[in-house]
Amino acid sequence: MTHIVQAKIVDAEAIGLFQTRCWEQTYRGIAPDEFLDATTHQTRATRWVERIANGSRRVLMALSDDGVLLGVASTTRWDRAVDGLPALELSTIYVDERAHGTGVAARLLRAALGDEDAHLLVFSFNERAQSFYSKHGFHPAGDSQTDLGTGLEEQRWVRQALPRASSR
Repeated sequence: MTHIVQAKIVDAEAIGLFQTRCWEQTYRGIAPDEFLDATTHQTRATRWVERIANGSRRVLMALSDDGVLLGVASTTRWDRAVDGLPALELSTIYVDERAHGTGVAARLLRAALGDEDAHLLVFSFNERAQSFYSKHGFHPAGDSQTDLGTGLEEQRWVRQALPRASSR
């Protein structure tokens, strides 16, 4: 069983380590080695402390029954929609490769976004992630862009939630 909990500042170190491991699992050999080698788990942990402390992101963790971190998702809520994009952005979702195909990512996504309209960026080469997002109602929207950190091409994807039936 997996439990979804809101991250606290004390979780930032574990999240930084987890993100570093997930990036190694997923992007080594694709993203430039210089980028992966230059970004330490301490640097990432410091960023997670800031994000959690200042509330710029809502950060959720998926934990196994015995407390093992299986996944992390974070969202950013903008004051208003910009450029026709929903105000809610899925900023990150990471799942350990040992938990791929177990439903952890879907549970994290539901907990992070609910039924709201949302948008995200996904690397153009990441067909596994694109298939997952498509299955959950997202579709490509707009032109590709280059991620400044990695130099890799990424695409904006959007999910428009179904309109709710009015209760008259």
